[in-house]
Amino acid sequence: MPETGAEMPAFPWDQKVEIDPSATYVAMASRLPLLHHRSVPGFLRDAMAIRRQLRRANGLIGFALDADLRKKTFWTFSVWETREDLDGFARSDPHHRIISRLRPVMGQSRFEFFSLAGERLPMTPEQMKEPVR
Repeated sequence: MPETGAEMPAFPWDQKVEIDPSATYVAMASRLPLLHHRSVPGFLRDAMAIRRQLRRANGLIGFALDADLRKKTFWTFSVWETREDLDGFARSDPHHRIISRLRPVMGQSRFEFFSLAGERLPMTPEQMKEPVR
């Protein structure tokens, strides 16, 4: 798999519904470093399962995943109608089961939750990563 990051996100912004520029949404950005390169293939496989789940998630506006495979680091970004929608997704499987399984192979992860004006969407990959730099 080619290196991503500066060139192109692993999963570019995928918008599920039309953005209301006047709305305020809930965003979540994460930085997820893996401890070992041998964990990357499994992480990518799990990311595909979570992507399928996201496509069915209630309240999702859109999402993206970026990766720097050399550094074993992944960034996620998702935008939701409400915090309840985001929390419901996080508690449901396969996401919940995958996250529990990945914890032992993860380094110090970082998560940020914040309000985001619809007029700021879509964002560039660099803007999506900024909250968790």
